[in-house]
Amino acid sequence: MSDAKAAPSADAAAPKSKKNILLFAIIGLIVVVLLVGGALAFFLLKTPAEGSADEAVAEANAHAEDAKKEKEKKKKEKEKKEGHTAPVFDKLQDQAFTVNLAGDTESVLQVEIMVELAEEHDKERLKGIQPKALDAVNRLLRSKTLEQVKTTEGQETLAREIREALNHLLEAEAKDEGVLSVNFTKYFYQVQ
Repeated sequence: MSDAKAAPSADAAAPKSKKNILLFAIIGLIVVVLLVGGALAFFLLKTPAEGSADEAVAEANAHAEDAKKEKEKKKKEKEKKEGHTAPVFDKLQDQAFTVNLAGDTESVLQVEIMVELAEEHDKERLKGIQPKALDAVNRLLRSKTLEQVKTTEGQETLAREIREALNHLLEAEAKDEGVLSVNFTKYFYQVQ
């Protein structure tokens, strides 16, 4: 009888062993499903603030560029206050302006004009409106009489009027913007 009792206990151990293996397999499968689900949730529900590395680099570059522009602006303001900015000059046109003066006489005025600009980028702005600028200067020169251009005061008035006309075209509002001064590098008048 002892043999008969031993046999059923061996059969009972076999189903218990199969139950343990099945239990571990189910627990392992649940753990794997939870890990995969957690990883998917992490990547799919990630907030935009966390963004990708490319977005972070682009944002950092934008902030660096803004900081650089702000630094340059402060430097220019400081130089203006201290008066250390280098002058920027530009020739208004390659050839001299030659015009007939107003009035009864047949007189001619020939001038070469060099303008002093507030900033380097004003050169490009001036070149962008060059046809209008040349027209404005030509009209101004042709409106003058010989008596107005002969004197030093007349030359200073003409330079001031040219500066005002150019600054109007450049939409420069303050005195330290756009064209700062007009300089005649050649000034010749003749009565024919």
